[in-house]
Amino acid sequence: MTLSNLVRWFTVVAVSLCLLAPAAKAQDGQTLNYRDADIRAVIDDVSLVTGYTFIVDPAVTGMVTITSQTPLSRDELFTVFLSTLRVNGFTAVRTRPGTYQILPDQEAARAGGAVGGTTDGDQFVTAVIRLQHASARGAATAIRAITSPQGIVNSVDGSNIIVLVDYAANVERARGVIAGLDRDTSIYEIVTLQNVSATDMAQIIDGMGTRTGADEDGLFGVTVVPVPSSNSILIRGDRDAVTRMRELAQQVDAVSVSTQDYRVVTLSHADGASLLPILEGISAQLSGGEGAPAATVSVAFHSQTNSLIINAPPDAQRQLEAVIRQLDVRRPQVLVEAIIVEISDTSARDLGVQFLLTGDTDGDAPFLMTRYRNSSPDLLAIGGALTVGENDDGTAANPSLRDLALASLLNAGGITAGFAGEDGNGNIFGMILNALREDVNSNILSTPSILTLDNQEASILVGQQIPITTGEVLGSANTNPFRTIERQDVGVQLEVRPLINDGDTIQLFIRQEVSSVFGTVSSRSDELITNQREIQTTVLADNGEIIVLGGLIQRDEQESVSAVPGLGSIPGIGRLFRSEGRSANRTNLMVFIRPTIIRSAADMRTTTGRSYGRVRTGAGATPPDIAELEAIADMLALPPRAMEPAAGQ
Repeated sequence: MTLSNLVRWFTVVAVSLCLLAPAAKAQDGQTLNYRDADIRAVIDDVSLVTGYTFIVDPAVTGMVTITSQTPLSRDELFTVFLSTLRVNGFTAVRTRPGTYQILPDQEAARAGGAVGGTTDGDQFVTAVIRLQHASARGAATAIRAITSPQGIVNSVDGSNIIVLVDYAANVERARGVIAGLDRDTSIYEIVTLQNVSATDMAQIIDGMGTRTGADEDGLFGVTVVPVPSSNSILIRGDRDAVTRMRELAQQVDAVSVSTQDYRVVTLSHADGASLLPILEGISAQLSGGEGAPAATVSVAFHSQTNSLIINAPPDAQRQLEAVIRQLDVRRPQVLVEAIIVEISDTSARDLGVQFLLTGDTDGDAPFLMTRYRNSSPDLLAIGGALTVGENDDGTAANPSLRDLALASLLNAGGITAGFAGEDGNGNIFGMILNALREDVNSNILSTPSILTLDNQEASILVGQQIPITTGEVLGSANTNPFRTIERQDVGVQLEVRPLINDGDTIQLFIRQEVSSVFGTVSSRSDELITNQREIQTTVLADNGEIIVLGGLIQRDEQESVSAVPGLGSIPGIGRLFRSEGRSANRTNLMVFIRPTIIRSAADMRTTTGRSYGRVRTGAGATPPDIAELEAIADMLALPPRAMEPAAGQ
């Protein structure tokens, strides 16, 4: 072993013993002295003192020299270690807290490092810097001169961001330079035009920028915005660029002096026929200027191309064009969805007993019967049909009585039981018991919807047309009879005119009607009875909110008792001498409305996709909107109510 190697070995052992001393001494500080020591041995010693984990690249090799005259704390020792690595062409890149990769400088930039945060100046870090005013591309060029050879600087033009990977000290220095560059030094200037409209001038300048390959800040870093109300343009940008652009706009305006009296304006959104009366009214007020005679101004409409032809001096043309531009805008649309929930519950109960007793043909026995108006079938009609008997040929002696008895039996519902007979003396006796209970539950949910332009009336009808007799004439001896019939719409009708106000509130003029056929007036008449439910109102609603228009909650209970006086009140047996009927009808009808504003093609696609999804879903999973409406229906549903027994039952 040579003398130099022996000295190096003793130095490494001595320093290692010092660094492996108790923690209390490490906190007081240790002097650090290496002379031509293996860098990997130094990395091991620093790992023991700091407690950090180091992942060493195979390319990290060589000898280092470190000399300290004063004791160093653990943090100071780590800082000296990082500086030693940097001097020798290596760096430490933190991968997670307490863990570092030790790499050559050339590899450290690609390995990256912690994004943001505070770290030692000799570590590689990644910084993302967003600029507010300056161009990211220009700022990236400016800071490349102060970054290390191993650093990486990239600009993201779309987001105006700089991504910088370098030593932390260089990154902080670059931040200071960028802060000085990223300042708004632009100025504003208004150029009033005499001959060219502000919109046309802005289009001319934008076209120049497109052809000359201007960047995202506009032509030569200048932004131009038209101000139609004053026929001027607003220029923003660097002072020199704004000056050049102002001179250019003035030159174009100066050479555009024209005495042309005719101009064709093609409309993009508005209907020219509706604008024509407005423009004619404005044209009547225009003049050729102070002290000059009234100018000849006329406006015509070409329906095939939806264009307006203006015949006027240039000043009058610009004024009319300013009005047209403000009126020729895309109008928003409103989707109006009505939600009609109707829930009804009808129950009925009838119970009655009828008796019949007649004498024989000689009239030796009295006549006795019980009969109630709310009871069915009619025992008297049945008994009359039995007494008339039959003719010799087997036909009924009185067909009308037979038909009346059959009709009475056909009208009976529920269960009908009884008995009848005739004794040897010709006395007829009989009894009929009829019991009926009927429950009808109805749950109707209708959701008509319609799409219309703002402040445009629209209507939708889903239903049928039924014939209603309005007149009937019969001539003498029933000659030349005729009847007049009118067709009436029956179903769900929605008429609406929305008006969008400030703050996306919508004023709705609504007429909502739900009608249906109830049935005929009676069994002897063909005239129809229709149910009618109509709401006509004006409301305010927020965009996308469900509001209630109105409704009806109705409860109708009726009870009828027919009894033989005295006998019907006897407990128990009195049930044989009375007939009871009870009915209950409960109705809950609510009408809701939900308006949705559609301003863009994206809104239309979203709305159309939701409605199309309902159709495609079909009988499968319930779409969200339908589920929401069904939840409203469940909320309004009336709880079932059992029929209470009458007293004495």
